[in-house]
Amino acid sequence: MIACLYGHAFGPFVEPIVGDLHAAAAAAGHELGALTIETAVNRPLLCAAVRRLYVLPFDPPEPGPGEPGADTPGAHFTLVRALFPRAEIFTSFAAQDLCWDKLATQERLRDRGLPVPDTLVSTDPQECRDFVARHGFALLKERFSCAGQGHIVVWLEDGRLVGDGGSHQYAMDLVAEGERHLDGERLVYPGPFYLQRLVADVGPRGVTPGQMLRAYVVDNHVPFWTERYRDRYERPADWIINVGRGAKYRFVQNVSEEAKKIALRCVEVAGLRVGVVDLIRTGSQGPYVLEIDTDGYHMVIDRQFKQIPDYRDFFDLDRYIADALFVEPEIPAPRRREEPPERPAPPRERPPLRRGRR
Repeated sequence: MIACLYGHAFGPFVEPIVGDLHAAAAAAGHELGALTIETAVNRPLLCAAVRRLYVLPFDPPEPGPGEPGADTPGAHFTLVRALFPRAEIFTSFAAQDLCWDKLATQERLRDRGLPVPDTLVSTDPQECRDFVARHGFALLKERFSCAGQGHIVVWLEDGRLVGDGGSHQYAMDLVAEGERHLDGERLVYPGPFYLQRLVADVGPRGVTPGQMLRAYVVDNHVPFWTERYRDRYERPADWIINVGRGAKYRFVQNVSEEAKKIALRCVEVAGLRVGVVDLIRTGSQGPYVLEIDTDGYHMVIDRQFKQIPDYRDFFDLDRYIADALFVEPEIPAPRRREEPPERPAPPRERPPLRRGRR
């Protein structure tokens, strides 16, 4: 059996994805099961029949005395491997964890020679101010996040660091350590700090954010692209172009060969069979890789593009995923033992030539 695994608590936003995956598999003549982690814990014999597993968000059940909790590193993988000892995990937990850790992703991409925006990780507030002064605008980002949550656009105003998180504009007070908290109009923000320069065209007319492209990659193939955009930009936080923060989707028919190569190289570096790659470019810069996402126990790939009027079956990401789930790996044929070449027979010895009398 091939199955999706998810947690009951995540059902309201995961079950529509499970339903679309199931429908796509059924349309191709396959059967895709669905299991909650709670069911899996209570029915181990059912788990034994699963040979491939597509993981969606879940949390381990409450641990018993002496058992590791959900926050213990590796707890999710340990539980899944114990419940499904024979199952292939379609997207490895190592790849899921890498996509969740945005800083680790950036470091992996940079080390592999992929283009990423100038980034600073520091515990020194002054170093961060110097970084912002050098670039004009920067994004103060959460290391573990999805959908742009927690990101703040920062800049210097009359020598003071200012930030806009979308709901409010703050005077930013970067401190080496402590707890993040709001003190009146001042946001006290402890390190470590993860800053990335804002990729945009800055000119006399103001700031024009870069174009945000998203490649959808399944088994080393990019079936389609989308662009995220806003109709207008009213405040600096609007430069964080994310659907979870009010941006919109549209489909893009043509992208450069360079962008395609970068997207495919990203999923290869991350070890993904299913993933999305976010690229940003301006008229004179890029494309740069902002992040890579996948479906996994931390997160899901956003599917809100299915709601726009231009959506067609061609853009059905879940159909491509379902097809990939049922592709059996090629098993190389056993190498035939090569027999040593036959040695040629020795030449027959000829009798001596007899000469008669003349």
